Amino acid sequence: MEVTVIGTGRMGSALVKRLASQGFTVYAWNRTREKLRDLPAKPIEDVSQARGLVFIFVADDEALNAVRGVGGDVVSLAGTYSVGAVAAFSIRLSSMGIGFLASPVVGGPGDVERGTAIYIVGGPESTYQRVKDVFERLGTIIRLPTAESAMALKLAYNALLIGSMALLGEYVILSRTYGVDDETSKELLRRTVFKDVAEKYLDRILNPRGPPSFTLTLAAKDVHYAVKSAGDARTPLVVSSAVKSLYELLSTLGFGNEDYVRAGLLELVGGLREK
Repeated sequence: MEVTVIGTGRMGSALVKRLASQGFTVYAWNRTREKLRDLPAKPIEDVSQARGLVFIFVADDEALNAVRGVGGDVVSLAGTYSVGAVAAFSIRLSSMGIGFLASPVVGGPGDVERGTAIYIVGGPESTYQRVKDVFERLGTIIRLPTAESAMALKLAYNALLIGSMALLGEYVILSRTYGVDDETSKELLRRTVFKDVAEKYLDRILNPRGPPSFTLTLAAKDVHYAVKSAGDARTPLVVSSAVKSLYELLSTLGFGNEDYVRAGLLELVGGLREK
């Protein structure tokens, strides 16, 4: 089967590699042609040349709105967008006779490439059945009846994770303030329901290594979309709104390229930055 990936940043590139490793014929488009180099995909000149199942992995709502005249048989939004943007894109496709799904991904580029990512796939069952064989070779699938509900679940998950990371950083700060060393703080978490969180994230917060796979600026965008989507449905998210303000403030203060997990640990007093 032919598959196309539109948007080959870190996640899109990982998806291209996963699809190619599973024997699919892969096409790819990116606004910056340089990002297509060395990928196991056939470059296309325009999104109208997309074929088969088309995954869209562009950066944000604005970039999604700029995707016009896309080709293919079924289009699936794999990036993270506001629910309103998903609904608007669905309306645009409905007149073109193209099937539509949302398939936001839970996991990082490594998970996508290894096949351990989770895909929250929302849309009509008849549309999903047309491309089910592709999804089943990508990772774990969670099915929902609509594209909007799939994106809402992804936004809810991201808001939960991002807010939890901010609190985890503050856990370290408060412990340190009263003389508790980091190893003791970790030991407590290892003996509680937070064991897995401590094992996966605490060392990443305390000892950052290399460029992050998900930056603070990207986290701010995702929480913004969560709050916006809830607000559009007149369901305010009080805690997530506070998290949104924190991440947007940190981005404004120059921490945008930091790993998002470190938000609660970044010190702002006197304009000092903890790197």
